[in-house]
Amino acid sequence: MVKNPVDWEESYVIRSYEVGFQNRLRLSTLFNMMQETASNHVTRCGVGLKELKTRNEVWVLSRLMLAMDFYPGWGDEIRVKTWPRGIDRLFALREFQISSPQGEVLGRATSNWLLLDLSTRRPKRPETVFKHMPVAPEQRALDRNLGKLSRLADPEEEKIVEAAYGQIDLNQHVNNAQYIGWIEDVFPFSVYRERHLSLLQINFLAETRFGEKISLCQKKIEEKEALIYGLEGQKNGGQTLAFQARLEWSKTPI
Repeated sequence: MVKNPVDWEESYVIRSYEVGFQNRLRLSTLFNMMQETASNHVTRCGVGLKELKTRNEVWVLSRLMLAMDFYPGWGDEIRVKTWPRGIDRLFALREFQISSPQGEVLGRATSNWLLLDLSTRRPKRPETVFKHMPVAPEQRALDRNLGKLSRLADPEEEKIVEAAYGQIDLNQHVNNAQYIGWIEDVFPFSVYRERHLSLLQINFLAETRFGEKISLCQKKIEEKEALIYGLEGQKNGGQTLAFQARLEWSKTPI
């Protein structure tokens, strides 16, 4: 029997349509790359999409924090490595490292995933499937814990988006990378010209289905060395949160 690898790495070459005007990899594309790498790893371990569908279950991303030191550009090759770190209550913990082919670390991420029952849309304890996953409990890519984010007081509504066909994934809800695309569109050119997004935490709180409308609301929290924003995706007149995010924009371009 072939032993399942503790970590899994895949290479990606950045295409012209995957960068913005600053020739930096779009964050939404990076999320897709991380999701693809993690999906291929769990498939290799026998608990991927097809296997879990027979159990009426699916993995969904619940929380993620990403710290970026450098954004690669068009034509650059990057390597995305991922590994599971264990279980914390209902959360399956997974780490990521983004690096160059030469081994230079460009970014690091830590994430929490839920095992969802497709009938009830409720989380299940992941121990039953996690026994197939090798873990590296002491190997942390980002030494931070993913906690809850506070509600924003009197945020400003920036725009309203509607979940369309192009945002819906195999689980029939808006894909996590699409939320990042919506977040990217909230900020003006001036922010992207003068700063880079150095740290992002996003917590996914409720599924968004086809046709649902989300109000994207943001508020500046602090402006010192970094410009810090809080952002919420609100449904039902603000009564339900689809997601919350906290973003740190550093002054020095990279």
